[in-house]
Amino acid sequence: MSISRTPYSLVILTLVVWVLSGETHAQQLAQYSMTMLDKYRFNPGYGGMDASLSITGAIKSQWESIPGAPKSQTITAHMPLYIANGGVGFQFFHDAIGVEESMGFMASYNYVMETNIGLFSFGLSAGLVQKKLDGSLLRTPDGVYEGSTIIHNDPILSSTQGSGLGPTGSIGVYFANDFLEAGIAMDQVMGNQVTLNNEEQTTFSLKRTLNAFAEYYLPLTETVDLYPAVFAKSDLTQTQLDVSARAEFRELYYTGLVFRGYSAETIDAVAIFLGARVSSKLSVSYAYDITLSSLRSFSEGTHEVVLNYNLNKPIGVGRPERIIYNPRY
Repeated sequence: MSISRTPYSLVILTLVVWVLSGETHAQQLAQYSMTMLDKYRFNPGYGGMDASLSITGAIKSQWESIPGAPKSQTITAHMPLYIANGGVGFQFFHDAIGVEESMGFMASYNYVMETNIGLFSFGLSAGLVQKKLDGSLLRTPDGVYEGSTIIHNDPILSSTQGSGLGPTGSIGVYFANDFLEAGIAMDQVMGNQVTLNNEEQTTFSLKRTLNAFAEYYLPLTETVDLYPAVFAKSDLTQTQLDVSARAEFRELYYTGLVFRGYSAETIDAVAIFLGARVSSKLSVSYAYDITLSSLRSFSEGTHEVVLNYNLNKPIGVGRPERIIYNPRY
């Protein structure tokens, strides 16, 4: 599909109008479809719940064919920490949209408590995030762009490059028993600001974002299991909802659907995904999002790939491992 450079090549770049010499206000965190395959990414309380060292990498290319569309990558790793009755982990992330770029890392610890109804885990993470902005790549209909001249003729838009570093963190609670998993977490919990070193001293406000997740295990036959799930994300201004169902066959292959949206204003996409455990330690998954929003006329869809490696054996010594292990494993 070809796209006219004007005005549709500016569809995504227009989203960075919030990049002001004041504060930025927008839903800032990357949007993934296969959230159920890397629960630690959005909740530090999940650390160690995969029963062993678990490393997951995810790559997402959103709204293909639209210039400046989001590109996101993450790597997470977590494991039980028996001696401390909990789990530890870390994650690296990178996200780019238009002329804006974010990257950073976080490390976490979570304490796991065993009860008669299941495991409760309380986690927190802390790290650093770097924000970058290249305002020289922005283009406006009334701007002047000749040679090295960059004049947006818009007082709220930056025309220079800059970057800044600031703290970030999250807190979360996670529950798991034989049939139900559920958790709630808050990302960017400090709600702090990151100021760039460009001429305009652009300031990003890191908005607190709530993530809520629930999944139910429903055995259908001796060889087929069903996992319906709900994932909600909100910055208390905008809210989005993913409803999904994943079917597993002989614990080797799985496929499913994700529907994103809950009203005429929030319907975004339907994702189809499939995956396989290619060995006792490695699984590979792929998702394709079919755009349902008004961007469907310009987008050629969204691609997402997730790789997971699980060591599948205990690490370290200390307290009984059953306190840390997810009851499903």
